[in-house]
Amino acid sequence: MIEKSNQRAWLVAFISMAISIIAVIAVIFLTPLKTTEPYVIRVDNTTGMVDIITSLQEEQISSIEALDKYFISQYIKAREGYYYKFLNQDYVLTQLMSDENVANEYRAIYAGDNALDQIYKDNVEVRVKILSIVLGNSNGVKTSTIRALITKKDSVTKSTQQSTKVITLAYDFLLAKTSEENRILNPLGFKVTNYRVDEEIR
Repeated sequence: MIEKSNQRAWLVAFISMAISIIAVIAVIFLTPLKTTEPYVIRVDNTTGMVDIITSLQEEQISSIEALDKYFISQYIKAREGYYYKFLNQDYVLTQLMSDENVANEYRAIYAGDNALDQIYKDNVEVRVKILSIVLGNSNGVKTSTIRALITKKDSVTKSTQQSTKVITLAYDFLLAKTSEENRILNPLGFKVTNYRVDEEIR
């Protein structure tokens, strides 16, 4: 009887140990799958606008989408922003990232007696904050809709104006022969082929 009890006890102990080992292994393998993704909620002190800052992993954004959004944001900031000290740099970059028709429209802003740099000079600064970039496709043409907060500061009048603009553009990547300097500025041949700006209606 005692021998049978000992056998039964060893069997129970063995089964318990096996279950414990399986449980530990399961926890080890499942732990990496269960992660806590932190969210940072950001509130704009000026506008009161709330947005959630997420990671690339959380959005599961592809590398191609990330590149598209990067070049689009660079283009918008160079074209819509105004910093007198960096004006020539932004002027060159905007043309480099525009096809001929879009570049001509842009050059017109800085031509003639009413050229923007002649009006603003070094008295005005225009900052661009990208709020959102939505990528799209229209009959095989890459498109994007961008919301941007534009802040205009005048050092003479000490005034600050803000507006939200909705920018719609079409774009492509067109690799062509170019100088080493231009290739460094625009390595993938990003080109805006259509450009439109509207005030956001609330």
